[in-house]
Amino acid sequence: MPLLLLLAAFLVLPAQAADWLYLTLPGDTLIGIGQQYLKNPRDWPKVQSANGVAIPRHLPVDTRIKIPVGLLKLTPAPVTVTAISGNVKYKPDDAGTYQKLNVGDRLTGGETVLSGPRSSVAYRFADGTTLTQQAFSKLSFGRLAAYGKTGMVSTELGLDGGRLEAQATPQLEPAGGFRVVTPVAVAGVRGTAFRLSMDEGKAMRNEVLEGAVKVAAQGHEVRVDAGYGTVAEQGKPPASPRPLLPAPAGAGLPGKVLRLPLAFSWPHVPGAAGYRAQLARDAGFAVIDLDDKTAGPAITWPDDLPDGPYYLRLRAIDEAGLEGRNLDHALELDARPFPPIPTAPAAGERLYGNDVQFAWAAAVGAQGYVLQVAPTPDFDKEVVERRLPAIVQQIETLPEGDWHWRAASLDEAGQAHLWSPEQAFRVQLLPGAPAGGTAKVESGQASFAWGASKGAARYAFELGKDANLGQAVLQRETDKTAITEKLEPGKYFWRVRGVEADGKAGAWSAASPVILPPGRPAGLSIKEEGNLLAVAWQGDAQRYVLDLAADAGFDKILSSQTVGEARASLQKPPPGRYWVRVKAVGEEGVESQPSEAATLEIKPWLPWWLLFFLPAL
Repeated sequence: MPLLLLLAAFLVLPAQAADWLYLTLPGDTLIGIGQQYLKNPRDWPKVQSANGVAIPRHLPVDTRIKIPVGLLKLTPAPVTVTAISGNVKYKPDDAGTYQKLNVGDRLTGGETVLSGPRSSVAYRFADGTTLTQQAFSKLSFGRLAAYGKTGMVSTELGLDGGRLEAQATPQLEPAGGFRVVTPVAVAGVRGTAFRLSMDEGKAMRNEVLEGAVKVAAQGHEVRVDAGYGTVAEQGKPPASPRPLLPAPAGAGLPGKVLRLPLAFSWPHVPGAAGYRAQLARDAGFAVIDLDDKTAGPAITWPDDLPDGPYYLRLRAIDEAGLEGRNLDHALELDARPFPPIPTAPAAGERLYGNDVQFAWAAAVGAQGYVLQVAPTPDFDKEVVERRLPAIVQQIETLPEGDWHWRAASLDEAGQAHLWSPEQAFRVQLLPGAPAGGTAKVESGQASFAWGASKGAARYAFELGKDANLGQAVLQRETDKTAITEKLEPGKYFWRVRGVEADGKAGAWSAASPVILPPGRPAGLSIKEEGNLLAVAWQGDAQRYVLDLAADAGFDKILSSQTVGEARASLQKPPPGRYWVRVKAVGEEGVESQPSEAATLEIKPWLPWWLLFFLPAL
């Protein structure tokens, strides 16, 4: 319904039948008054008739002259757009299209303004009234007229939906007035601070903070005084005014906010069914940056706001949807530079060396950083603190144990801002390489032993044919510090390392050699063949050492020779008793246990003819 039809449906304007009173000044005449105040200066005789003035060119000083409002000049009283936040559009008339509204634009009547989400627009009217159209609102501008130089201004607005808040200048009688028409009621203002909202065309709510507002609907009118509010529902007269809820207590609200996102909480207001929270950069809330309703006494805004002074406004909402008195709280946002974002060590990370590299993502605007490392999350003792230039990493040498770290950005004045979240980590070295390794060989078996490593739950053992152990021939795990294995003769390399309970392994010990000698030769036999002794045995070695000795202990070795097979020939020694043994020779000349010694008796040689004389002898 067009604005003028709405006005006609709700109001009958009495201003046309009223009179404006003019107080005469020295030298005033009705003709002069007519030229200055009447829309048709020639209507001054009507003023003369209404006031019974005998001499129109001579008026007594300080005389009140009644001038019918209908005779007064009407001049435009444009509204100036003083501030805009967010997305605000307007169309100049019903036939126009919506276009961007700008600060400084002047509205003369007939315009419609739409404000989007998180948007607001502030206006200043010709009589000094200020009004803020808040988010999701549709506001129409009707009559914007001034009665010449009388100081009376007539303002008529239409609120189809949304919310507005105004500080109206006292209206001059009889024609001055400030009216807001909604689909369900009309609010008439004579100078007051008030709020008005229209919900989906079903209910209008009016809250008065100063002065009084008259709300009319369905042929009924109620006066709403300061500290009260009323609700007018579709098809019903306005409800009786009810007291507004008190402002929330603000004792716990911060004066300086050092981090984003913004988060505030306050004590519950008895009777509150919800709350409204607003944030603005001016104390008058001409431009509202943030505006939200909450079910409980707390609000969190994720918006990235610039640093600077702000004003927080809180109010409780009762079960009828009426919003209570304001709590306005000044604060300063000083969150920048933001804390750096920690990257390493990560939370819960385990480090295996004492040299710890700390790293973080650079914070915009940071001129440097403060790094703190401590054994407790409270950073209350044994704190390592470093003030650093604008770098993003730092190495610190730390002993084993649990640690916590955090960092803060420095501003241009060298002041530290908020700390980053605390990160816990642990310095725990891997088990060191086992020391004191020994290897013993006996009867084809090798026994390996080593010293214990701190932190090791078990040990990994490797055996290979080369010092690099590129191809291990044996791999074992044991929870002891010794292991025994049966091995083929030959040269080997072995190493061992500690393994933690979670499977993480420490460093290998240096590869150590061990040689298993060949098996002991067996089946030694000796046979005389003329001047030679034919010696044979059993074995699979590549080389052997054959010893001939004059005593069983082989302390007096008469000959020793190395051969490449399991037999050999010896020059027959002089007559006497002898002992023979053989040893297998393996890798790097390592010899096996000697064979069982064989005893040899060499008898003296006699000419054959002497045999005939032996019995006689």
